[in-house]
Amino acid sequence: MANKRVTLVQVAKDAGVSPATVSHFLNGNFQKMGSGTKEKISLSITKLGYQVNPVAKSLITGRMHTIGLVLSDSTDDGYFEDLYFLHFAQVIKHQLKALGYKIILLDFEEIFMNIQMVDGIIVKATLDTEKFMPKLMNLNVPVITIGRHNLSYGAHMLRVDDYLSGQTGVNHLLSRGYQNLVILTYPHGHVPGFDDRLNGASEALQQNGKLTTVITGDMTETFGYDTVVNLVQNNQLPQALFCLNDISAIGALKACKDLNISIPDKLAVLGVDDMPTVSELLSLSTIRHPINQLAEAAAKLMIKSIESDGQRIEPVEEVFPTELMVRRTS
Repeated sequence: MANKRVTLVQVAKDAGVSPATVSHFLNGNFQKMGSGTKEKISLSITKLGYQVNPVAKSLITGRMHTIGLVLSDSTDDGYFEDLYFLHFAQVIKHQLKALGYKIILLDFEEIFMNIQMVDGIIVKATLDTEKFMPKLMNLNVPVITIGRHNLSYGAHMLRVDDYLSGQTGVNHLLSRGYQNLVILTYPHGHVPGFDDRLNGASEALQQNGKLTTVITGDMTETFGYDTVVNLVQNNQLPQALFCLNDISAIGALKACKDLNISIPDKLAVLGVDDMPTVSELLSLSTIRHPINQLAEAAAKLMIKSIESDGQRIEPVEEVFPTELMVRRTS
């Protein structure tokens, strides 16, 4: 026998409020509703599995209750290789679902063709996405960037302290006695946050009287793998490899395994991100970026912006701290 559909009245009873209050919550009418009441209703909706009828709701509120998530300007295979931001998408999906919203993954061409489908847009900040930002800001929907672009464009910005990530990584490796370091990152300007990481790392090296050695590439697993192979072939293997994301670090670890390079005795490897589950399983030393907190903050800020009833919300910039996770590889 199929389960009966949960009703609005059941949600109201569970939350200890009137059905009218739940209706106001679902329709975005929060003017006379306290934060405690909103939280109780949200928790009851999640607990009972209440499903909002999106068609009926959009007719009442004029909203689609859908957020567009843009990770890149294309939908090629690389779009789905960014495990860090796919985890971000998973977390924010659950956050928004509890608030009566859903996300859809889109590239920029799809965003401009289907702007009527979304009430707001969340963008991963890269050089590719930056070129679309002026046009994006003219669409009259809230925009949040995850990470910084070179210019703000008036969008909300949530980011980690990338500069501190670079400093922390170098200081950790030097404290372990690794004096000869090589840094892997994107070409300058490709991802502004990575430029900040490199600047922080370079500053820490300079403070310790050392030069910065950098190898640039697309920061994929293949790039990390090939970098180690090339360094070995040219007899230039350093004592430590500071990869400015975990994906390239994982490629470096695979190359070390195939080439019988002892880690960390012959080569220490440090990443950045702390990709959930993957980095820990590989015992990869890394700089943890709080992706869950980023997703939670993005969901709350987006809903606040959408449900401001046309009132302008000044652009918000929030910076999240990082944490050094020392494991087997350093």
